[in-house]
Amino acid sequence: MTTRDASGRSVDAAQDALHEAMRRGDTDVLRNVLFEGLTFELPDGSVTDREADLNAHSTGAVRFERLVELHRSTREHAGRARIDSLVDARLIDDGHRVEGKMNYLRYWSIIDGRWQVIAGSAQPAP
Repeated sequence: MTTRDASGRSVDAAQDALHEAMRRGDTDVLRNVLFEGLTFELPDGSVTDREADLNAHSTGAVRFERLVELHRSTREHAGRARIDSLVDARLIDDGHRVEGKMNYLRYWSIIDGRWQVIAGSAQPAP
């Protein structure tokens, strides 16, 4: 059974909205779907937070040119979810072009009536 948030959105719909916001650099949508206490592990092993991520998108330091989801596995229960996804990405990260397949892991929870990412990671796909 699919759990819906107060607006009727499933976690998969929230993930779709997140990806679209990443493509557009839409910090308003990102602010809505990223939990205030977010922790996210980057491919280099460093950990970032919500404010740093929002800042990177708003300044253009991170800019996605392509973000195509190739595969998704969603497991959810009682207002919590884990989504593993494989994406084909091309982005500019601090002036450097990064291109290739990435594995994203995101943990979601319904907080304040809406699905929000509480933690996750991104790693290059083997």
